[in-house]
Amino acid sequence: MTACALVAPPAPPEPIDDEGSLDELVAAMWTGLRGDQPVACLICGAEMRPEYGVHARAIGGSCSTCGASLH
Repeated sequence: MTACALVAPPAPPEPIDDEGSLDELVAAMWTGLRGDQPVACLICGAEMRPEYGVHARAIGGSCSTCGASLH
């Protein structure tokens, strides 16, 4: 007999306010990634998830759709 569990999909990332400068947009992305939160990709708007190195803090992020990365 097999079991199946239904899990709700994660909430979509909050869009980044595009009224700021590029520096402000990238800083907002880093804030989210460093807080272990997915953020909206600046290229395609899809989810960019944190990436980790050998330590517990995020070292960047990559987009699940277009492959863009922030390091």
